[in-house]
Amino acid sequence: MEDVINKLKENQFFNGLESQDIRNVISNIRYSLKCYEKGEVIASEEEECNSLGIILDGIVEIQKIYSSGKCIVLKRLANNDVFGEALVFSNKSTYPSTVMAFNNCKIIYIKKEDIIKLCLKEEKILENFMALLSNKVLMLNSKIKNISFKSVKHKVINFILEQMKEQESEVINLKESKEEISSILGIPRPSLSRELMSLRDMNYIEFNRNTIKILNIEQLEEELFD
Repeated sequence: MEDVINKLKENQFFNGLESQDIRNVISNIRYSLKCYEKGEVIASEEEECNSLGIILDGIVEIQKIYSSGKCIVLKRLANNDVFGEALVFSNKSTYPSTVMAFNNCKIIYIKKEDIIKLCLKEEKILENFMALLSNKVLMLNSKIKNISFKSVKHKVINFILEQMKEQESEVINLKESKEEISSILGIPRPSLSRELMSLRDMNYIEFNRNTIKILNIEQLEEELFD
């Protein structure tokens, strides 16, 4: 139990609470702890979502699997990440994609009614939960904005500028793989590489596997609205 408490203390859902506070609030709810092996399906597309999931250990992939067998990784979640926070309270509470264990995982689940109990019992948890949902909305708004750009070049430049703003640095640390970034932007992986190389050739950026360094912000912004 102490190991679970320590891990929950690092999670945004319980941000600002001391270990004893977490122990007190979860002692009054029902929760389940499940372990998954690498490659095991955690939740299938269209399966009902009735719990919020908190990843205690391991990495989880959100995948879109097509009837042809082709699979696209939409997002990768790791320790302390949360999933299902928006779905569990929606009118159509079914998973839009498949959730898969990328490696051995340990996940704690809290049901909808117990989330309500936690929020009523501890105001800080309610505040944290609202923040999680707000961040989700902001992320979706960012995706909608990206969709509005018609060209691949504009989508890539917008991604770079958004990351610069988010990280408050002209040296951007890539948190996802280029394959995952391509999925987020809705473009083919080779197209992302091609546009990055084109921007590098114009001396607007430098990049490697893990970072993108912006060399000319003004020119990037001009290209975005060209």
